[in-house]
Amino acid sequence: MGKGVRAAVFAVVLTMSPQGPVMAQIDGGPVTLPNTEVRFLDSEQVGVEYELRISLARDYATTTRSYPVVVLLDADYSFAIARNIVEHLSDRNDLPEAILVGVAYAGPEAYRMNRTRDYTPTFVPTGGYGPEYQTVSGGGPDFQAFLREELVPFLERTYRVSGPRVLVGHSYGGLFATWTALTAPGLFDGFVVVSPSLWYDDWMIFDLEERLSAERRDLPVRIYMTVGDREINAERNMVTDLRRMATVLESRDFPGMRLRWEVAENETHNSVFPRALSNGLRFVLGGRE
Repeated sequence: MGKGVRAAVFAVVLTMSPQGPVMAQIDGGPVTLPNTEVRFLDSEQVGVEYELRISLARDYATTTRSYPVVVLLDADYSFAIARNIVEHLSDRNDLPEAILVGVAYAGPEAYRMNRTRDYTPTFVPTGGYGPEYQTVSGGGPDFQAFLREELVPFLERTYRVSGPRVLVGHSYGGLFATWTALTAPGLFDGFVVVSPSLWYDDWMIFDLEERLSAERRDLPVRIYMTVGDREINAERNMVTDLRRMATVLESRDFPGMRLRWEVAENETHNSVFPRALSNGLRFVLGGRE
């Protein structure tokens, strides 16, 4: 269950003098993000404690409205970016207001270990960040169960949420989002898939998609997929991988699926996320495009 709200902030302010930067007095305190809070949720499914970074709509406290919810993976870098993009667009009627939930981790910093465990659908002893991290790979089913059995019920008990539920994932997170769209489409209504690691486990995701599509008549979700045109190196071509997945999904002609994909010009694996988030959320949430 949640363990309350906790916040920790700090600030360093510099001014310039002819001799260079000097420390200035802090008069107004640190910059903080309004309408945000932190909750903690112990997961029996995964066996770890998650830190949930929550951003509420600007008018949440003064209305009785309910809002769509956007779940963000890799919250350490995605949460503040997403929060500011969503507020900027919703203030200008380009996007519906939404509650954002960034899934981060309590405890020691273990970025590569955590995302390898949670975002990979299968165990593979080599590849990825290396054998040390691959020892915990394959925890995707447990993490998906955490989202379904623990996170979503917690959000529904605690906040006024209704309407579309969206999952946003980048890189390994994009792999997990693609895998979840295929294996548990009812868990989320929309998916923003950014630079997905479709190469993982010898491109197992393509074999999985083929097997599942042979068994289903529809895939009632909205999916936005993108990759930067500079995500090509000697080891892998993520542009080709995304084009292949998008083309395969389009060929299924599922009546309830809405798919949009693009290769983002002059974007790298590290730079593409803000652009993808803006375009993707407006597509899956029905904003002004």
